[in-house]
Amino acid sequence: MKPAISLAVSIVIVLTLAHPAAAQSYSVANVSTGHPSPRAVENKGHVAGVFAAPTRPPQSHAFSWTKGGGNKDLGTLGGDDSAAFGINSSGQVVGQANATAGGPDLAFLWSASGGMKNLGTLGGASSAANAINGSGQVAGTAQLSTNFTHAFFWSAGGGLQDLGVLAGGQQSGANAINSAGEIAGWANVGNVDHAITWTGSGGLADLGIVANCGSTALGLNDSDEVVGWFNNSPSCGFTSHGFSWTKSGGLVDLGVLSGAQYSFAYGVNSTGQIVGEGDTSASAIVALLWTADGKIHDLNTLIAPGVKRTLVAANAINDAGQIVADATSVTGTGNYALLLTPIMKTTLTSSLNPSTEGQAVTFSATVSSIAGPPPNGEMVTFKMGTVVLGTSPLVNGVATVTTSTLSVASHKIYATYAGDAIYAPSKSLPLTQVVNK
Repeated sequence: MKPAISLAVSIVIVLTLAHPAAAQSYSVANVSTGHPSPRAVENKGHVAGVFAAPTRPPQSHAFSWTKGGGNKDLGTLGGDDSAAFGINSSGQVVGQANATAGGPDLAFLWSASGGMKNLGTLGGASSAANAINGSGQVAGTAQLSTNFTHAFFWSAGGGLQDLGVLAGGQQSGANAINSAGEIAGWANVGNVDHAITWTGSGGLADLGIVANCGSTALGLNDSDEVVGWFNNSPSCGFTSHGFSWTKSGGLVDLGVLSGAQYSFAYGVNSTGQIVGEGDTSASAIVALLWTADGKIHDLNTLIAPGVKRTLVAANAINDAGQIVADATSVTGTGNYALLLTPIMKTTLTSSLNPSTEGQAVTFSATVSSIAGPPPNGEMVTFKMGTVVLGTSPLVNGVATVTTSTLSVASHKIYATYAGDAIYAPSKSLPLTQVVNK
């Protein structure tokens, strides 16, 4: 077996440029090297995907990446290729890798303590592990001895479990798994794929999406919101649309950009933000974001104009709103793995302005982003010049401090959000508080 290569250099190049006129919502950082493609991001911002390993000849290898530790080559099962498709908060990674050069790929589970473990097949030659949850449960697709493929569920205690097929069908596949162990994917009936979910108690369930050209579920969150694509065009041309589906609301067509033809939804987080890809009216391929209000955005319009990259696919989104995306240079060359992090913006207001000497004034700082506010309990500091008026925790994105000690004058007041391991600090514009006699 060829040894795994651990890249010693941590590559974190922040591409966000200072641009006062830019209405940017995300900062952008490179992750990994070697023409990488990021496939998954967990809630602490750790990333997994595939890159061109520095071997001779070049090989595609699975990688994991952290901000502090940089890129790690996860190696193979003894062959010459691998790719990672999922990562959880414990740093466990799943994907596919071959055991012999040029041989069939096999589902793997990688951990820092145990390395890469072959999860096996369902009697056939190949398999792929596509997603993993926080409990280490895995969803994927495996070949049978008949050469058909079936969705599988894997757990440390139960091993590989065949999830079967829909009535009248022969094949299925699993693409996503949530914290409850529920799975989303596809199963065919005749010649048409149907988007499905699976639970341990209910088995496979067809989502009932009317799509004569097929549908597939690609993402699933803990609220059982399912996302993917469906195509119900008369000619089955390249006109698929991304969808969102819930038990209570059924199918929602996510649509396309103005003048565009298609979209695909790849992932959804706990707040209902959805990512994917589609085309523009000029037939350019771009990464897409659907915000919780249902609006569709070309992600290239939400980063600083000075970032010399074109985002072509948003592959996954975590609960912090971080997105991993495939990108090219603006000329369309090269492959880059990017991590987009929401930018927190702090605004400051006063309950009474102007006020009178001795009156109580409450200053309120609101901290938010395109992904919503930071976690409750994170701190905001209120200052008048160098004088600290108070420090207060955020509750639903708002922190307050009250003072009645301001002297007669015009005072410049600022609020600064401290930031955390994911979000950068943010300072408000100055608020001029006028205090009269």
